[in-house]
Amino acid sequence: MDKTIEYIRGQEAHHRKMTFQEEFLVLLKKHRIEYDERYLWK
Repeated sequence: MDKTIEYIRGQEAHHRKMTFQEEFLVLLKKHRIEYDERYLWK
């Protein structure tokens, strides 16, 4: 549980470095998931 709490506390600082959208695209690319960016953020 302590690790989970620390993870949550670190989210604000983490997202100062990378937006949710950027992180999501990295995740898709990492797992070789095909996507069309036109449909991701509507």
